[in-house]
Amino acid sequence: MEPSVTIVRTSLLITPEAEVIPVNLPADSGDRLTFMYSLMRCNQVDVVALTDQVDMWLDDNGLYTQQVNPAATLLARRFGRTYQDYHGPVLLTGGADDEGETLPLDKDKMLAMLTILADL
Repeated sequence: MEPSVTIVRTSLLITPEAEVIPVNLPADSGDRLTFMYSLMRCNQVDVVALTDQVDMWLDDNGLYTQQVNPAATLLARRFGRTYQDYHGPVLLTGGADDEGETLPLDKDKMLAMLTILADL
């Protein structure tokens, strides 16, 4: 019997109350989008590239339906994204691969994001 290998696709959820929660994304891209909708309490998502290796996913209609997320707004401003305040829960992921598939945060990116969030 071969050992089973579980691939962990870790991301960080940042709530409007400044809670930072590690979450595992489903491996299947269709399930992943449904999971994101549920996690962020929305039915449309948008993505802001904080860097070429870190994306911030958010409710596309959050400006109208959800409260401001001060931690997400400060994080985005830290990376030069000063266009607006960000609303509702946001999800940090590790960018995308060559085929456009969302990547998890690797250990180094996870630690970097946690450090930056702690300093905000």
